Amino acid sequence: MPRGLFVDAPQHAILADYTDALLQPDQVRFRAEFAAVKHGTMFHIFSGESPFQEQRFDPALRLFVPTPPDAPNGAPGFVGQFIGNMAVGEVTDVGGAVAGFAPGDRVYCYGPVAETVTKSAAALHHLPPELSPGDAVCLDPALYAYAALRDARISLGDRVAVSGMGAIGLSLIQLLARAGCGEIVAVDPLPKRRALAQRYGATATLDPAAEDVGLAVRRLLGGPADVAIEASGNYRALYGAMRSVGKCGRIVTLGYYKGDHSHLPFGAEWHHNRLELISSMPVWDNPSREAPHWDLARLEAAVVDFYRRGWLTSAGLADPIVPFAQAAESFMDTFHDPTNAIKLCVQF
Repeated sequence: MPRGLFVDAPQHAILADYTDALLQPDQVRFRAEFAAVKHGTMFHIFSGESPFQEQRFDPALRLFVPTPPDAPNGAPGFVGQFIGNMAVGEVTDVGGAVAGFAPGDRVYCYGPVAETVTKSAAALHHLPPELSPGDAVCLDPALYAYAALRDARISLGDRVAVSGMGAIGLSLIQLLARAGCGEIVAVDPLPKRRALAQRYGATATLDPAAEDVGLAVRRLLGGPADVAIEASGNYRALYGAMRSVGKCGRIVTLGYYKGDHSHLPFGAEWHHNRLELISSMPVWDNPSREAPHWDLARLEAAVVDFYRRGWLTSAGLADPIVPFAQAAESFMDTFHDPTNAIKLCVQF
């Protein structure tokens, strides 16, 4: 019987058995080789501080509204669900109505950390020979990073400060360097992540726990940044980003902010420097700000091409890589102490 990474209680994960359902005509099943967890979103919801805990998102209103008292009880923090972000593997079974996939094909998709993954053929992609499994599972952070770069309206020679050197932030550093930014300041409290940012093209790094980010950015750049991109989902980092830019400066956010612990002094730099704040999110039915020329499919195709060309690399991002038998233990360790992890990956 196959096993997968399963949330059995609030803030607790185990490896649990499951039974594959009968394959439907439009579905493909594959045996997993490699998979990854999405730290920001997964850990946010897993922590129990998500806005979905006591509310639901109304897609017609585009608002969070109270959950009706008679609604089915949605268990908090993924309880009762398998978790994961992306998976890579080899096709074992194909539904009768499926064309384009056959047993033996290597594929990838959004999916759980589980020994078998079953998806509709429309949700599945062939793994290009130029991409490693590590590259494939890092396509998701690259997608968010690239969407944020476009929302930031980056130009050749721009001076940019980026907060949060997780998988998305580090993908951003690679893309900003490729885009020809003149100066790139990477902000993160963890030395390991700052070192990797420099390897990827950051011209300077800052520890926000040791320095005033707004002042330090100006010292390093000889003035404010043109654009600040906040990728950590931390309110203190967002305020640091606001202090990093000058008059009419642009701040782009793509972190998933956690809880109600925001104390942002909007009467300070926000008000006096007339700042521009942009929320970047390529999913949840949000159109590109450059639609119809750019849409989700084009963004996804672009990041695959960037990996093909060697403009992006997963070397260093896919870290740690643990055996499947250690997936639950490593997930819990990373949730409680992310110090030594960038993107938790699982090798089957």
